Amino acid sequence: MGSTVRLDLPRILEVTGELQHFLELGTARLETEGQLSEEESEALIFSLADELEDHLRTMREWKGSASISDLQKWTRAWINEQEEDLRRGEDTG
Repeated sequence: MGSTVRLDLPRILEVTGELQHFLELGTARLETEGQLSEEESEALIFSLADELEDHLRTMREWKGSASISDLQKWTRAWINEQEEDLRRGEDTG
């Protein structure tokens, strides 16, 4: 089994220019959830971060390496997909 390296997600988001987009996604998710406690809000944001980190790790393993450009593309695609899921949820709900 290979070793697992923890990604520095805040740094990746900063370097790729996707931090603001991630924060906007988090805000949108919080708004759709309604009234949450501070603990529930934090848990939701941390779960988003974990999902994104898992996605980036999977993509890197699939490709075998990752440049900053790759990380940016993969992050943006993941955020776009999450936003689309939110919009679909609003359309049906």
